[in-house]
Amino acid sequence: MFHFTALLGAQSDSPACQSLLALDNGIKILIDVGWDTSFDTKMLAELERHTPTIDLILLTHPTLEHMGAYAHACKHIPTFNSIPVYSTFPVSNLGRLLLQDIYLSTPKAFTQLLDSTVTSIPFPPSPSTNFTAASFIAAGTNAELPDGALKLPPTPAEIDSYCGKIVTLKYSQPTPLHSAVARVAGKLGSVTITAYSAGHSLGGTIWKIQQAQESIVYAVDWNLSRENCLRGAAFLGGEGGRVQEALLKPTALVCSSKNATVTNIAGGRKKRDEILLETIRKTAVENGGTVLVPTDSVGRVLELAYLLEHAWRKDPNFSGKGNQGKGIGLHLAGRKVKRLGQVIGSMLEWMDEAVVREFESIAEKSSHGGNRNNRRGAGNKDQDQKDGTSEATGNKAGPFDFLYLNLISTFGQLARTLNSNDGRGKVIIASDSSLEWGFSRDALLKLASDDKNVVVLTERGEGKTGLSGRLWQGWKEATTTNEDSPAVGQIVPIDELHEIETSSRIQLEGDELQSYQRHMAARQALTSQHQSLMSTSGLPPGVTADQDDEDASSSSDDDSDSERQGKALTTATSKKISHATVMMGGAIPAGVGEKVDIGVNILLRGEGIYDFDVRGAKGRNRMFPFQIRRKRVDEYGEVVRPDDYMRAEERQDEDLADDEGEKHEETRVMGKKRKWDEELVKPGSGARKSSKGAVEMGKRKGVHRRKKASKLASDNNDDYDPEAQDSAEEGEISESSEGEDDEEILAAPSKLTTTSDTIRIQISATFIDFAGLHDQKSLRMLLPLIDPKKLILIGGKREETKYLAEFYREKAALSSRGGGTGTDVFSPQIGNTVNASVDTNAWTVKLGSTLSRGLKWQNVRGLGVVHVIGRVAPVETEPDSKKQKTTTAGDESSNPDEDKVLVLDVLPPALAAATRSVAQPIHVGDIRLADLRKVLHDDGHTAEFKGEGVLLVDGVVVVRKTGVGNISIEDGGGGFSMTGSGGKGTTFVRVRQKVYDGLAVVAGG
Repeated sequence: MFHFTALLGAQSDSPACQSLLALDNGIKILIDVGWDTSFDTKMLAELERHTPTIDLILLTHPTLEHMGAYAHACKHIPTFNSIPVYSTFPVSNLGRLLLQDIYLSTPKAFTQLLDSTVTSIPFPPSPSTNFTAASFIAAGTNAELPDGALKLPPTPAEIDSYCGKIVTLKYSQPTPLHSAVARVAGKLGSVTITAYSAGHSLGGTIWKIQQAQESIVYAVDWNLSRENCLRGAAFLGGEGGRVQEALLKPTALVCSSKNATVTNIAGGRKKRDEILLETIRKTAVENGGTVLVPTDSVGRVLELAYLLEHAWRKDPNFSGKGNQGKGIGLHLAGRKVKRLGQVIGSMLEWMDEAVVREFESIAEKSSHGGNRNNRRGAGNKDQDQKDGTSEATGNKAGPFDFLYLNLISTFGQLARTLNSNDGRGKVIIASDSSLEWGFSRDALLKLASDDKNVVVLTERGEGKTGLSGRLWQGWKEATTTNEDSPAVGQIVPIDELHEIETSSRIQLEGDELQSYQRHMAARQALTSQHQSLMSTSGLPPGVTADQDDEDASSSSDDDSDSERQGKALTTATSKKISHATVMMGGAIPAGVGEKVDIGVNILLRGEGIYDFDVRGAKGRNRMFPFQIRRKRVDEYGEVVRPDDYMRAEERQDEDLADDEGEKHEETRVMGKKRKWDEELVKPGSGARKSSKGAVEMGKRKGVHRRKKASKLASDNNDDYDPEAQDSAEEGEISESSEGEDDEEILAAPSKLTTTSDTIRIQISATFIDFAGLHDQKSLRMLLPLIDPKKLILIGGKREETKYLAEFYREKAALSSRGGGTGTDVFSPQIGNTVNASVDTNAWTVKLGSTLSRGLKWQNVRGLGVVHVIGRVAPVETEPDSKKQKTTTAGDESSNPDEDKVLVLDVLPPALAAATRSVAQPIHVGDIRLADLRKVLHDDGHTAEFKGEGVLLVDGVVVVRKTGVGNISIEDGGGGFSMTGSGGKGTTFVRVRQKVYDGLAVVAGG
């Protein structure tokens, strides 16, 4: 069974993507947790509704459209954070930078508290209770929320924890889910997931999900072409450019229909790169203007950064080397670009092979010239740049060692770069591509008063609102009127009035802050009360907030029965409610003066209660309560915590080492992976990285270092390098303090204010497609090659989905064999569920004892194969005594067929004689021509490949393979003549025998 539901991203202008897959055994898999630039919580209503039933989450790309709502859901949707999550290593690590960038850049992502559809209470209140948030507010106090009050967003530390729990996989690595994660979910053991390269972004994934006969390929936002640093989609991995066998003919293919009506520029990637460099040359070099290139935070920005950094290394007109003038400045702006530059070095293996070869050649040159590099002093950035382009075969700087790309991570640095009047042109790569948030919006508003500046739109803007949609519409209208010049890369002046909405965040103070705190305390008290009450009714323990429940794994239900009793206490004596009432001024909630009868467990859960009358009590209430702490186990047994067995002196030594901030100096080895919180030192800078303890010690020495670092940054020009050797330690301390400041700012209660201004946009615009997505040509070529049994189209606009569905229906009808019905094509809308189950009749049968004793199994590639002639008949199962005890009178109407199983047994003697002559021998298995060629060589034959899938033996016999398991042997003339000194037979017979030896001959009868 396979049912597909598009939660977001089906026949919609919104690029956000969320898909829900329902399989057998009630398994539900959520693929992607996307959002869009509106950050509307109404889009997450369906996700919240399905969250209690989701068993697994898969992530495809580290972009806003595929991962933007992940942190919000983990923080604000109950039990979402407990669901297992899988992705590739780059998606997990780049995704956390994306999420941190979002919450540090735009307050709209916080979402307003009143307008949110995501409730803070995980379950509805019990019918026997009538609690509301107002019941927990002290009389005479005000708890009304201020207008525009915002939720507390996920902090960078919380985002790190959310992304840290993601299980990372490698490409082409089948992963059966029968590990510890499966035991938590209880039913994932039958599912196998495999990740394949999708292109488009670093670590982008095409997921293959297998369960029994279902083989589902989920491919959304892929790119078939290789790029400068990103590899292409893994579809065409077979021999001769064919679709690789693992992705061929799945039972269902979920594919995006984006760009189904669009064809990319002729000339491909090289032509696209040339147009961008020519635009920079005209605008920045010749006219001294500024080129703004808006892109996303961590996905497509790597392609642009790699391209422009290497262009600056090679072209002296850009870099200003060799007395070629001042050159032009190259900048990358984003809140997390420094961290991006540090972690990207550990992901080179996920990039294109050309980048890996470049890195290997650089490492080899660096090893030969290591002695000379060790003698170089600090502060030789100019010499590094010169050495980086001294040889025509390569650069001594790494692929992502930015010699010319200056990183901008604060608004102050961006303002200084834009306000500098040094007469040089500039190129600024900034996030986000929507121009609705991030540094790209601020840069555009600053540059919009001069038409010599150019904004390069890197994505198509049909259906988009805001600045990017308006600029796209203006550019498209201007270019379509002139049919003589090509549209892509054409620079068009834009002069329009635009109404700009600016959202800002203001921290709450005074009465507003107190009202906010009272309201949140009341909501927390109500949530805790409902969780306590619901736990007594047998709900899953995952909804409770106790840390003990987090440490405990899912064990038997018998262990949890005793824990469920006694959790609903008198609210006046509940610890959580007491803490909440203290925050609200000590008021006791109304209507909770009487106690709730929870039995003998009041001795454990109550405060100040030491006696319980057991006279007349029954069951567990007659004995003193005892709770067994459930233990966490994995496939190796009980999980042991090393900290529990640490000696006191070892713990003191460890704490003392942290307090003193011991430094562990380490020689940086090129290509070695770094830890997440480890700083990157540029080649040749002479700087040494500091450990975490050194950073902590530096912070205690005083704030004068941070002031010194900030003064150095302000006094320098646009080429200020915060990671230079003379300020390496100060830079690290400043970054740490900045992270702490971010934590404090995001943790402060605040409200959202929106202002509207009319601004005149007077700037030039052009479009160069750097989205890295499939187009009409690749869709029309690849889908028939994959040949899925079911095709589900999502992720595109209505007209794109309709066009691609009609095209493939016609294509499938023409290519269907033997008058078949062809492939079923589904194009669901948001919220609709389609049944895409495989069209087969599969039955589970038991082998009869008489039949199983006489079977002779043959081994074919690890599988047992046998030919069977028998009869299948339903047989009643033996009654189960334990099941009969639990059967009630209301079950008498149950279906009697449920107690019968299908049994395959021998035929009766009358039928066995009639069917014995019908059985024919069959060959099972598959042969690789390369293996057959080796076997024939060992037998003394000459065998050569003559074209694709054709093997010529001794010049007379042709072995032709036309498909999996389909091999034909043909005599080209002379194949039946006797060969060999011993007269072992004709060439044709000997080749046929070798083919038979590689197959299992299964004979019946």
